[in-house]
Amino acid sequence: MNLKSAVKAYNRKMRRRGLAGLDTAIILIAFIITASVLAYVAVNMGLFVTQKAKSTITKGEETASTALTLSGSVLYSVNYPTDTQSYWIYFPVSPSSGVSSVELSPATTAISFTASSSGIQLSNIYALSLLGYVSNSNLNTHYFTTVSNDTSGGQTYYYFSSPYAALVAIYNLNQTGTMPSAWNNYLEVSTAKPTVGSYFSFLYQGTTFYVKVLRTFAFTFPIAGFSLAGSYVAPAGSTIGVMVLFGPHVGSNVFQYQTVTVQITPNIGSPLTVSEYVYQPEGNVTIIG
Repeated sequence: MNLKSAVKAYNRKMRRRGLAGLDTAIILIAFIITASVLAYVAVNMGLFVTQKAKSTITKGEETASTALTLSGSVLYSVNYPTDTQSYWIYFPVSPSSGVSSVELSPATTAISFTASSSGIQLSNIYALSLLGYVSNSNLNTHYFTTVSNDTSGGQTYYYFSSPYAALVAIYNLNQTGTMPSAWNNYLEVSTAKPTVGSYFSFLYQGTTFYVKVLRTFAFTFPIAGFSLAGSYVAPAGSTIGVMVLFGPHVGSNVFQYQTVTVQITPNIGSPLTVSEYVYQPEGNVTIIG
């Protein structure tokens, strides 16, 4: 092979090596780009999954936590020692911190009462609620003369000043024929003294009212910061009164020296359990919480 042929052969060999190197570089760049894209997708998927997991955990914590909290004293009314009869137990609740609102319709919320020492365990006793009846259009009607209201920041807040004001509202609902007929199965509120059966009385704005409880049940009503008028939803910052009225279901019992438990199971979160030990009651109303 002469020199000229050898040079040509060498040049062809070098060109083939150059092309092989270029192919390798292209393949390497393609791998790097593909790996970068996959890494980007993986990182973003990881961040998405992490955020989703965080949201799920947060939602789970909200659902698992108690949606309601006790926001005041527990009151217990009896006529001891004149007789042995429990009248009612009352306490206020509010949506817990971090909970935007809680629906307290009797259709979605359950209330139970237990007095183990007396062998009493009642479930699903939540029957009535005045939350859905308070609205702008009802303020000037006869059955809402007991409602108080405050205005702040352009928002009107409706509330009952006491459990007795709520009972008078129920009485007025009945007088005007606007009280649901089903409510008549639970109590009778009147200005006339009942001739038979057990009852309790209270004085409101100069008038004596008599309450005859036909069956043990619980009802709720707004007592502070109730802004969602005409709704069963209790928003954050509101306070709702819970009252259990004792009827024949508990017989003649005064729950002295024993623990009574009221449990509220709302539509979200875990139940609120209010357990209180009742000391010897003196007088008509005793603070036990």
